[in-house]
Amino acid sequence: MKYLPISLVFLLAVFGLSIEINPNSQAWQLFSGFHLAGLSAITCVTLWGYKQLPSNVKRFSFIALQLMAFRIAYFPVVVFSATVACYSEFLLQYLPLDLPIKIFPALFVSAALLFAVISYVLFLALKGKMMFFVLIIILGFPAILISFADFKDVTILPDNNWADINPLPMVTQPKANPYSLADYSSHSSIGQKMIGLAGKLLYEFIPKAPWAQAVQGTLEQEFTSNPYANSHDQLTYHYSAFLAAHEALKADY
Repeated sequence: MKYLPISLVFLLAVFGLSIEINPNSQAWQLFSGFHLAGLSAITCVTLWGYKQLPSNVKRFSFIALQLMAFRIAYFPVVVFSATVACYSEFLLQYLPLDLPIKIFPALFVSAALLFAVISYVLFLALKGKMMFFVLIIILGFPAILISFADFKDVTILPDNNWADINPLPMVTQPKANPYSLADYSSHSSIGQKMIGLAGKLLYEFIPKAPWAQAVQGTLEQEFTSNPYANSHDQLTYHYSAFLAAHEALKADY
């Protein structure tokens, strides 16, 4: 257990690097990377904290709550880890060496860290620290709305993007924040409005870096064409934008 988190980080970084150096990466690799990050992080925290809980009820609840959190937090974690990858690219572009580690290693490692933090918060709540129950409710409610934007999102698995996404969208540069469309639409569900609000807030924090801008512009185009997309559709749009931006940048080198 002592070396498991280090091994996990190394494995995720290597897996991300395998995508980084391949100009024709596929959606199943993103699917595999995020599932490996999330489920491995849950396993590490479970192995660490399971025996520290005082009863079997709390121990089994810990495992069940982590699996529920994995389902609920999956899409938000994909978005936030992609934002971390954008900043990784932004910072690494100033190095004198053009290292092939700018995006995807940071994408999966940050996803694992986010899932581990969520599991740790659940552990502290079950240990009786009531303030963490409040934190779970405050952060969990919008995450539920985002991950279950409509009835088609009510699935056991958080992701089914293991098939190739063809054709990939045309890469475009960002023009203007489009996410206010969901605010004023009478056709949007509460979940879709929450997705729009999250996108609206996050839009201004995307740094000026090649992959980050290509992904932001492509997602802007996808949202403008379908502002009523549910969580499943939005996840597909994110994967396709990640891959299209990566492919376009590799073609330019």
